[in-house]
Amino acid sequence: MTICNGCLVVHRDGDIAYCSEEIDGGLCAGNDFCHLGGVLACRVSPRSSRCLHCDLVMQRRLRTAPHFVPEGLYEYSN
Repeated sequence: MTICNGCLVVHRDGDIAYCSEEIDGGLCAGNDFCHLGGVLACRVSPRSSRCLHCDLVMQRRLRTAPHFVPEGLYEYSN
């Protein structure tokens, strides 16, 4: 079984951002294979500050999300 030594970094919507092995100058075995470093969300990756892709995904998700009211609480409107 082929295993990559890197860590697979994934955007908030599930798209693959990169493999840490590629940044370190190595070759990734492929996104379909196991990664020894596991999977990391790009928003907590120490190598990048903010991800424009994830920011746009979250803006879109917040605009289209239904209004949430926890069960047992009421919402009043005029």
